[in-house]
Amino acid sequence: MERSLRVISALCLIACCHSLGLVLKRETSAVSRDRRLCGVLICEEIVSPTSDKARTVPSVVFDNIESMSVFKRVSTTSDVSASDKREDLIGSVTSEAPSLSQVANGRKIDGLLEAGRATIRVELVKQDDCQAEFVCQVRGLDTQGRQALSSSSLVPHPSQREDQVYDRREMPAMSLQLYTSLQQLISQSVEGLVNRLDTFERRLDVFENRIEDKIDNNNNLNKLIQLDSKVSTELAQFRTEARTDILDSLDTMKKRVYDEQKDALKNVSELFKTTLNNTSDLLSSMESELDLLKTYGQMNLVTVRNETEAIREMLTSREVSSRCLKNAKTTTDKKTVPVVCIRGMNGAANKTYPKYIKTSQFTLHREILCDTQTDGGGWTVIQRRTKGDVFFNRDWDSYKEGFGKLDGDFWLGNEAIHILTYVQPQELMVELRSEGKDYFATYKSFLVKSESDKYRLQLGAVSSSLDDGNYGLSYSNGASFSTFDRDNDQSSGSCAITYKAGWWYKQCEYSRLNSPWSGDKLRDAWYNGKKRLHVTSVEMKIRPVKTS
Repeated sequence: MERSLRVISALCLIACCHSLGLVLKRETSAVSRDRRLCGVLICEEIVSPTSDKARTVPSVVFDNIESMSVFKRVSTTSDVSASDKREDLIGSVTSEAPSLSQVANGRKIDGLLEAGRATIRVELVKQDDCQAEFVCQVRGLDTQGRQALSSSSLVPHPSQREDQVYDRREMPAMSLQLYTSLQQLISQSVEGLVNRLDTFERRLDVFENRIEDKIDNNNNLNKLIQLDSKVSTELAQFRTEARTDILDSLDTMKKRVYDEQKDALKNVSELFKTTLNNTSDLLSSMESELDLLKTYGQMNLVTVRNETEAIREMLTSREVSSRCLKNAKTTTDKKTVPVVCIRGMNGAANKTYPKYIKTSQFTLHREILCDTQTDGGGWTVIQRRTKGDVFFNRDWDSYKEGFGKLDGDFWLGNEAIHILTYVQPQELMVELRSEGKDYFATYKSFLVKSESDKYRLQLGAVSSSLDDGNYGLSYSNGASFSTFDRDNDQSSGSCAITYKAGWWYKQCEYSRLNSPWSGDKLRDAWYNGKKRLHVTSVEMKIRPVKTS
C-alpha cells in the first residue's frame, strides 16, 4: 500500500512538471527512405505556461529558448569507461536558424525552434550510434531574465527496450471505498506539498533578495574602495607630473630669460658698435669735408690773389696796355680759352668758343673737359665713350682716381665727382646716341657721396623721354658704386663681374653705360621702360645748379 502511494505520488509530480527530455526509441524493423533504422533519438523542451511556473520546481525553468544542441560523446582513449570524452556536435537549432533538416554520417536530423518549444529528432542507422552516449543542451533566459543552460544525457543499454523501462506489476484489488480514501489522501498530500513548496519558494525569494542586497552593498563598497584607490593613485600621479611640469617650466623660463638677456646685450653691443662706427665715419667725413673746405678756401684765395695781381699789372703797365691795343684785331680773330667753365660762357662779351675745350678746374687742381655750347654751356664732362679706345673693366682705385684721356674716352674719377658735387650743388645731363638718334636726360640734382659711403648716388627729378623716373639711371638712385673687387650691389651675384664694368648697380638693370663694347656699340646699355637701347656714344656731364 505504501509503495503504491509512492508510485502514484511520483506519477502525479511528473504529470505536473515540465522539463528537458531525451529519449531513444529503438526501431529494429523501421525503414526510412530505404534505410533500416536501429533507433530514433528525440530531444524536446517545452516552456511552461505562466500559471504553472509558480507551481513547478525543475532545475531550470526557461522563459525563452534561444538554442538547442545535440552532441555525441566519444571517448578519446581506448578505455570506453574513461571520463576523458569529447562532445561532437550532431545538430542544433537557434533563434537565427530555427529549422534544421540534413543527412550526415548516416544520420537524418530534423529540428525546429518555435515559440515555447524546441525539438530535435535524429534517425540512427549505425549500431555504434544506437549504443553511444548522447547529450542534449538547451540555452535561454530563465524567469529572472538571466542566461541559463540545461543539459540532459542518455546512455542506452543494448538489452534495454522501451517497453522494459518500468516494471509493470499488477496492483492488488481494491475496494471502491479504499480507492476513494486513497484518492482523497493523495489530493491532501499533494495540496500540502504544494503549499509547503509555495512557502519554501517565498522564503527562498526573500533570502535571495537579502543576499542580492548584501551582494550589491558589498559591490558598492568594493567600488568605493577601488575608486578611492584610483583617486589616490591619480592624485599622486598628478602631483608628480605637476611638479615635473613646474620644474620644466622654470627651466624653460630660466633659459628663455637668459637667451633674451643675451640677445639684448648682443643687440646693445651691436648698436653701440654701429653707433661708434657711424660716429667714426661721421668724424672722418667731417674731417674730409674740412680738408675740402680748407683746400677750396686756399684755392679761392690763390685765385683772388692771381686775379688781383693780374688786374694790378694791367692797370699799372702801359706797355701791356699798348701791346693789348696793338694786337686787338689779332686777338679778336682768335678763340681764346676761358679761365672758368661756367653757364652762358658762349656769347658773353661777344665771345664764342669751340664746343669742347680743356680748362683748369681750381677746386680739383687739374684739367677738365668743358662743354661750352650744350644748353648754354658750362658742363664739366665726367664720362665720355665715343671711340672705344679705353678699357673700362677696372678696379676700385682706378675708378676712384679716374682713367683715360680728355681727347678720347675717359672717366673723371669718383673722388673728383664727389668733390665737385659736394662743394656746390650740381645738375646732370646724360647725352647718348642710339640707331642714329640723339637722346637727352637732365636730372635736377646730382650728388655722389664720399668713399666711406661707397660713392653712393643721389639723383633728383628727371625731365626726358629717356627716363620716366623709374627706369634708366633713376633705377640706380640710392645705389652704391661697385667694381669687380668691391661688390656693393643688391644682387645675389656680382653685377660688376657679370657686366665687366664699374657702375651704380642695384639688380644689374636699366643702365650700364660703362659696359664693354660689342662691335661698334654698347649693347643693352639703357632701358627706358619701353625698349632697350644699343648705344654708339654717350656723355655724362655736370654743372652747378642755376640759382634764382
